[in-house]
Amino acid sequence: MEFTKENMRFYIFMRCKLGESAKLIYETLQTVCGDCACSYQTVCRWVKEFNQGKESLSDCPRLERLKSCVNEQTIASIRKDIDEDPYISVRELSDTNGLSYGTVQTIITEHLHMK
Repeated sequence: MEFTKENMRFYIFMRCKLGESAKLIYETLQTVCGDCACSYQTVCRWVKEFNQGKESLSDCPRLERLKSCVNEQTIASIRKDIDEDPYISVRELSDTNGLSYGTVQTIITEHLHMK
């Protein structure tokens, strides 16, 4: 039988409701599942959540990754700042435009073809 995440979470949930410690639950999972068992940190996190009243065995939905900030407007803004001050640093461009350092570097090298 394959142990899925849901199987392990159910096991953790039931043992947690019986008042067992995260360490004991983890050790039992290691004995039964071997290398397939989840990590001790994961067991601790689930025990904590179950003790705080969580009853769902599924993960909380994650926020979607933000869409890229690289668009025509940000490229034009970087181009304008560089035209006004050719010696402006990437860090200054990053701070003034509210973009990450890496995003500004990408705009400069890949979109404006500058060094």
